[in-house]
Amino acid sequence: MSRLRAFFSGTPVEAIPAFIVGCGNLISDDEGRYLLVQEAKPSAWSRYNLPAGKPESGELLEEAAIRQAKEETGLDVSASHLVGIYQCPMTSEGFGVVNFVFSSVVTGGELTPSDAHPIVKFFSKDEIADLFDRRLLRGHHIQLAIDDHERGAGFPVHLVRAVPELNQLQ
Repeated sequence: MSRLRAFFSGTPVEAIPAFIVGCGNLISDDEGRYLLVQEAKPSAWSRYNLPAGKPESGELLEEAAIRQAKEETGLDVSASHLVGIYQCPMTSEGFGVVNFVFSSVVTGGELTPSDAHPIVKFFSKDEIADLFDRRLLRGHHIQLAIDDHERGAGFPVHLVRAVPELNQLQ
């Protein structure tokens, strides 16, 4: 499957990673709805996801989640705790992903759709279940994170500890 996707996307098979790390935000409003973004990039097939993405080189996971929320939604957020870590050994895109999902609180900004994320809105759990049934969610981790969040699961943000580079230890 990954070779087929690589062929159609023009990506060399050897360039497809075994897995990636994702940093996402679970953001809820006062009505108990959760923020999702529709992703316009071809590999996402216009499916919905939490505001999320990959960390940049030198960036902490929490920092990546906060940056992604701003880039994808226009909102400023702070991460209150880590809801959970969700591993998908093989995605529909041909690689595995480990998602670190943070419960994030809006501190400013306003919802702003973009070409990359044309729909940025809060959805009820029933609406999210409907998106799942219609295969319009980017991953199973979204509903798992919502369920974990609602049952009070969570870990302190500092559970993920930054390790200094070796040359900083000398």
